[in-house]
Amino acid sequence: MNKSYRFLSCAFALAAFGLVGCSSDASVETTKAVAFNEAATPHYDVVKRDEKATIDGTLDDKVWSTVPSMSGDFSFPWDTKEAPLTVFKGYNDGTDFYFAFEVTDEDVVLDKDWKDDESTVDIEDRVELFFAGGAIDKPTTSGMPLYYGIEVDPDGRVHDYSIKYYRHFDSKWKLDGLETKGKVTDTGYIVEGKIPLKSLEDLKLINNDVMCAGVYRAEFSTPEKDGDDPIMEWISWVDPKTEEPDFHVNSSFGEFRFLK
Repeated sequence: MNKSYRFLSCAFALAAFGLVGCSSDASVETTKAVAFNEAATPHYDVVKRDEKATIDGTLDDKVWSTVPSMSGDFSFPWDTKEAPLTVFKGYNDGTDFYFAFEVTDEDVVLDKDWKDDESTVDIEDRVELFFAGGAIDKPTTSGMPLYYGIEVDPDGRVHDYSIKYYRHFDSKWKLDGLETKGKVTDTGYIVEGKIPLKSLEDLKLINNDVMCAGVYRAEFSTPEKDGDDPIMEWISWVDPKTEEPDFHVNSSFGEFRFLK
């Protein structure tokens, strides 16, 4: 048996038993599995670039023009109308993971009064990233695994937290080394940020150069009547296929592949 054949055989076997990838569906047939990733799982390549971006919320650095975008896949999973444009880009320079959102939004909802507990973001427009080292709904020998979320508003202000399935939040947790900036534009807003790769590795989120990730947007609109809550709509890169809006399910995750 040659090396290539042995490698593929092992990969198929691991996928069949649900030991790799972000999916929690143990019933996936071996014929649908490819290498480390399950074929049904959306992927985005976090390309390698040598240039460092200045985190200022402008995306003026030339490196961003060379980074492929994730744009056509964002949708309203729980509505049938077309979603406003959301463009996501991410790259790494071998030291940091850089990310950017460019959001089209005719009605940017932003609260200037920021609360110390970061709960202000709950009533604002924002973009969100979730990170996990594997399926979030499968217990390990030490209990349910942690996964992590960052929510960033159009001013670049952050609400970050760790989570255990299902929806057990720790808002005191902070992502080490996270930097973000935001800027409201004529057409919406931009969010730019970076995370040290070491922070992601220390959290055991990157395995075989792959990290489970969710990419989302909370689309809020000004209510028709003063005093009413904002109109809330939810946009996602991956359709979770849930009856009600919910990002905190394994089916809302895709995979980021970090290229070297």
